[in-house]
Amino acid sequence: MLYYIQMKWERDKLIRYGAMALVMLVAVLSLLFWLLLRGDGRLEAGFRLPRTSPTAPATPTATPAQLRVTPLPTPIRVQVQREYPPEALDLVADGRVLFTVLNAEEGRLAVERYLRESAQLGLGQNERLIRAGFDQQLTLESPSGKGELLNLEEAVSTLKADDSLLPIVRTVDRCVIERGQAETLLQENVRLTAGSRIYRSMGVYPYTLTYYETVYRGQAAFSEAKTNEFVVGQGKVDQVIEDGGWVKEAASPEAGPEAMPLSGLALIWPTQGTVTGSFGMTDEGMRYGTDITAESVSRIVAPEGGVVVFCGKRGDMGLVIDILHDEAGCLSRIIGCQRPLVELYQRVKKGEQVAVLPEPASGHLATFRYELLINGVPENPEKYLPKT
Repeated sequence: MLYYIQMKWERDKLIRYGAMALVMLVAVLSLLFWLLLRGDGRLEAGFRLPRTSPTAPATPTATPAQLRVTPLPTPIRVQVQREYPPEALDLVADGRVLFTVLNAEEGRLAVERYLRESAQLGLGQNERLIRAGFDQQLTLESPSGKGELLNLEEAVSTLKADDSLLPIVRTVDRCVIERGQAETLLQENVRLTAGSRIYRSMGVYPYTLTYYETVYRGQAAFSEAKTNEFVVGQGKVDQVIEDGGWVKEAASPEAGPEAMPLSGLALIWPTQGTVTGSFGMTDEGMRYGTDITAESVSRIVAPEGGVVVFCGKRGDMGLVIDILHDEAGCLSRIIGCQRPLVELYQRVKKGEQVAVLPEPASGHLATFRYELLINGVPENPEKYLPKT
């Protein structure tokens, strides 16, 4: 029994070793087969495969005649087609698509509005638009798929945002104004008080107007032609200024330069009263006339016949009446009266009432001033009035 058991154990052991050997044999054969596939069937001793550089190009095993090059794929052009309404049209300028409009009417209105609203933009003060238009041929064509679909407002805004997209060609009348020069002549007038000045002539400057016809494309001018030239006015007139040379004297009936002769005039006092202030220098400054105080019921009359050339308020002087007498350059000025009785450009006679005295502040007396100007220069009136 014991022998039988021992024999069985030896047999099982032999079977196990044999199975293990068979498994190892199969593994070795599988490894050899894998190495043969990796080394194209060529093995060196020790089952080592030949090493090649990773960057070295592989040596072709076929002749060039046997090689076939795979052709490059043919490029496919894909064009995205836009969706347009049935009546949409391209606005085309000289074959170039600007954009697409909804219909022909909006395309026409867009171009007209752009031309009308932009034609006068950028013109100078002395420029006048003559005509405006386009030098490109504009057409409305079937949609090509290249233009962006715009409504009327968008189309006008697009054209105005970039004037190079559809330049406006404008013909403009341009005026160049050149001012000439005039001299200033300064003269001394010994009858005018020192420190005073009279402008006899303000001067006239001749102006030359030159007209050009300028053509703009967009905002750039590319051609210009002179069309006309002429001078405005009667030419140059110098400015004449008179500076006073008479030294101011104390106020008195004799103050002022020697009286200038007046032919054909015999002045009378504007009212019967008392001289309370004479021509000349006072503590308050220069007095250019004679102050007369009279009864408030007295009348103010014209010292000589003439024409009323001013009647109204004049600054701090109050109410002023200027009477230009028939003697050239002789003018009577009544300052500070209460109420005028004449009108502007009315002809008055010598001794005719022209105003009433101001209401006296106290009592029954009132005061006004009478000035006499000859050729624009204030003179002492008492030298030309009858002695009282």
